[in-house]
Amino acid sequence: MTHGPGLDLGRPRDVGELFRDSVVLYARHFGLLLLIAAAVIAPVQLVVSGIGLEELTSAYREDGSLARTGIPAAVSFLVATPLITAATISALGSLANGERPAAGRSLQEALDVFTPLFAAVVLAAAGIALGLLAFVIPGVYLAVRWYFVTQTVMIDGLRGREALARSWDVVQDAFWRTFAILLLANLATSVPGILILSPLAAAAEAANREAVLLVGEIVAESLTTPFIALITTLLFYDLRTRKASVAGVD
Repeated sequence: MTHGPGLDLGRPRDVGELFRDSVVLYARHFGLLLLIAAAVIAPVQLVVSGIGLEELTSAYREDGSLARTGIPAAVSFLVATPLITAATISALGSLANGERPAAGRSLQEALDVFTPLFAAVVLAAAGIALGLLAFVIPGVYLAVRWYFVTQTVMIDGLRGREALARSWDVVQDAFWRTFAILLLANLATSVPGILILSPLAAAAEAANREAVLLVGEIVAESLTTPFIALITTLLFYDLRTRKASVAGVD
């Protein structure tokens, strides 16, 4: 079923428009985006942190061991965030076609490409990790150039090294602009994340239950990840459009 003119994904957006449109889309489709994110994050966090790291049953722990922080972060980077981003891309595609997006359909389309998506993300993560070991800066550079692997798999239908190459290509000649926007977007979501986690961390300590903090982490990640997915996907379309315009002029 169509619902009037669709979202225009094919026009360039300046920084202000990227953030404004992302905020509008987030607010307008808040329930849908929260459902998509929670459907991925809740089971992943419960299995990895709740059961695997015993946070569902343990007393509150103040230590920040490598396992407690590194494992959930790695799983989020490799699994949860790509899936949520892919599902968000599907929802934006529906809006672009003038259709009403559905959480179930968006998640199913993300799951349909999970195998090649996971392979491409792992490939990028391996290169970024090596870059970080080589004095950090090369890893940051690679992280920006390969940031749009999920978009290239989901939107362009590319796989493996081709997905990485496409992400590398769209960032060409726009590295610093891309870096600044990604940094601003992550900073913008860090504030609400801290506001959510801080009182729950205090509540977890008072109750001496790690599970309380786990709930806070699930809520915070479910609320912030969709916004990052929105703005980075709009940025990908923006970069692709600008590059095509330059190529057309040349």
